[in-house]
Amino acid sequence: MGSLKSFIKAVRKAKTIADERSVISKESAAIRTSFRDPTLDQTTRRINISKLVYLYIMGEKTHFGQVECLKLLASPRYADKRLGYLACMLLLDENQEVLTLLTNSLDNDMQHPNPFIIGLALCCLGNIASPELARDLHANVEKFVISKNIYLRKKACIVAATLVEKDPDLSEYFIPKIDELINDKHPSVLLGALRLIEALYAASHEDEDQHRQILLKTIPKIVGHLKRITTSGYQPDYDVMGTTDPFLQVALLSALRTLANDEHCSAQYLEEINDILTQVASNLDSGKNSAHAILYECVKTIFAIQSDQSLRILGVNILGKFLSTKDNNTRYVALDTLLTVVTIEPLAVQRHRSTIVSCLTDGDISIRRRALELSFGILNEQNIRVLVREILTFLENCNDQELKPYVTSQLTIAASKYSPNDKWHFDTLIRMLKVSGNSLTPDIISNILALILQCNDPELKRHIVSRLLASCLEDPSQYGLALITVWTIGEYGDIILGSTIEVKSKEVQVTEASIVQLIEDLINNSTYSESETVQLTTYILTAIIKLSIKFKDPQIIEKLRLIINSKTYDNNLEIQIRAVEYQEIFAQDISLKRGLLARMPAPPIKQRESLTLHKSASSSTKNSKRTSAGLSATNTQDLLLDLMDDDDNTGSNQGTPTLSQPDILSDIFGGVSSQAPKATSPNAAILDLFNTPTSPVVASGAAAAIPSANEIVAFNGANVKVSFIPKSFPQDGHAIMEAIINSNTTAMIEQVQLLIAVPKTQKLSISSTSGGDTLSGSGPIRQTLKIVGKAGSKIKLRVKVKYNVGGTPMEEQFDFAGFEKTL
Repeated sequence: MGSLKSFIKAVRKAKTIADERSVISKESAAIRTSFRDPTLDQTTRRINISKLVYLYIMGEKTHFGQVECLKLLASPRYADKRLGYLACMLLLDENQEVLTLLTNSLDNDMQHPNPFIIGLALCCLGNIASPELARDLHANVEKFVISKNIYLRKKACIVAATLVEKDPDLSEYFIPKIDELINDKHPSVLLGALRLIEALYAASHEDEDQHRQILLKTIPKIVGHLKRITTSGYQPDYDVMGTTDPFLQVALLSALRTLANDEHCSAQYLEEINDILTQVASNLDSGKNSAHAILYECVKTIFAIQSDQSLRILGVNILGKFLSTKDNNTRYVALDTLLTVVTIEPLAVQRHRSTIVSCLTDGDISIRRRALELSFGILNEQNIRVLVREILTFLENCNDQELKPYVTSQLTIAASKYSPNDKWHFDTLIRMLKVSGNSLTPDIISNILALILQCNDPELKRHIVSRLLASCLEDPSQYGLALITVWTIGEYGDIILGSTIEVKSKEVQVTEASIVQLIEDLINNSTYSESETVQLTTYILTAIIKLSIKFKDPQIIEKLRLIINSKTYDNNLEIQIRAVEYQEIFAQDISLKRGLLARMPAPPIKQRESLTLHKSASSSTKNSKRTSAGLSATNTQDLLLDLMDDDDNTGSNQGTPTLSQPDILSDIFGGVSSQAPKATSPNAAILDLFNTPTSPVVASGAAAAIPSANEIVAFNGANVKVSFIPKSFPQDGHAIMEAIINSNTTAMIEQVQLLIAVPKTQKLSISSTSGGDTLSGSGPIRQTLKIVGKAGSKIKLRVKVKYNVGGTPMEEQFDFAGFEKTL
């Protein structure tokens, strides 16, 4: 049996996958045979285990060697124990049954006089500890936490943090050691102590005020350590590129962020934290990566706690400096963080608009995507013209077909929200159609059509139809543009007859013949997909039947009839049925047709929520307070929620996901729920675009009602009253309650919106609302809330109510924790 070196050489020499599989299979069989030898010596066992580790790295099966790893630990030699513990950490995990056999080995080695062997045992325990191992061996770790050996003390603190995470009940054994640990000035011990403090805080329940008070009392000492490090001179052992111990500084800032988020953190502590953050952010030179790490952590802390506005502006300016660096990683972090703080300090972020826009042309796609999302985040009435021009340029040069639907969707929302006037609004939408008409989702098309139908200015409507017709003549390959143009011509083709439009720098007069020619060109266009062709043809047929009562020339009308007649033999059943029906309508009396084919009334426009390119599971800056659950799942950028925090230790305790896209395929006018029956064909009648709108996702309101016997009033303002009715509190980690909004005034309250956030250890889900979005005499708003979290934890809600009174936007915010029962 050869050495590990010869085995690796044999694997690397394999020229094909089959040869490699053969070498690995033979070696695995030889290792199995060797393990079955009762006289196997420790040297051979060590060689075999080293080969197993190599096989593990290659992704091969190694379960047959788990017990042999434990046997290797029994050797008195340090080299054997080192390899044995390495193999145990790699080949075992906390779910393996064989892990129970490891307890004695760990216990024995923790009593060993050699501190390095103790260190190996601590490392192994910290990596693969199960709740059972944590309970069995916590006493050994507790002993080393107060050891005089700095090497063991640091390791013990880090292992203790892992044990507390596995079993929170072990906190009581390590809490008393915190005062002594935090007073230690040695960097390695401090790193372990800070890790333990964060683990103890995360494991403590909200009702364990005594534990949390002990942890909060460490804040002045942590601030003192941070001040000492920032003012200390050059320390060669801990200097990284001119920055003193950046690892410890990052750990100190992270611990401050965790503790300062506690509701019992005193104002004095917060003031001290604000001072030290200002000192750290001002004294560091941001030219090196080590300094960037500290500044980034400092910015995260600034926006995670109750900091001064001047300090928040300083944090935004630091991120602005990051944007000007050449390092792509630093720039990406800056854009990602600015995106989360733009709603907190919008004016400060606006100052870096030119730098953000310049990132739209960056060579890195990740930076371009983040810059694009941030550009939409900083859009407002003042900069809409400049930014939309840059975004349209980006859209024209964008080759990412998956990104275009996001851009068109966001651009439609932004133009509708911030447009300086209606003409600019429609011109912008038409420019968007010209550069990305093939990337529009059905709801965007419906949105644009509804806006055109709602336009009451005859001159503006004539301008819109003319621009659409000219754009479609210039580029008939844009599907969305063709669809909207055909629909618009069918409704308003008569208002532009005789006018002149500019097509490719040439003046073209609009006549009945030119419109029919465009229709024929579109119906014979072969650049569209089959589904697009079917959809466009159905739109064209509807436009033809409507134009038949608007045109005067009998020859042109006969051409329209012949087009409809030709489609009665189409292979597609939907087109065929529609053509036959329209053929019957075509033959009816003109007076009947005029009533039947009159212009459509303007439908209401469904309010759309902004999308995000963020993935909730991979977001690098999650907020401990950012467990939002509002009546709109996409309201993730509301000021109700802090958008900065450190990475959570567990991904399962997230609140409502950061990204929750609305169903962009649902019709913008329909608002049909996901349970509604879907159309059997994508080529539904054009009239089907305009369904009766259902209630929007926001809470909507009514006047005051007779209160329930167990109704708890949470907020009673001048205009609205918010109360809760506990429905079900089985105290098994679940709770159901009902939120009610009533009016306290005789004035009309419109556009009511309710946003609710819960602590990070809980998750909130909300049912649909009852009522519209206006508080009137039809009754109160009722909304069912379901909260899931740790059994026994207290329910705390942060609530924001938005509404309009007489056209004036109002906003109320309050915290509520008045439920007698717990989860």
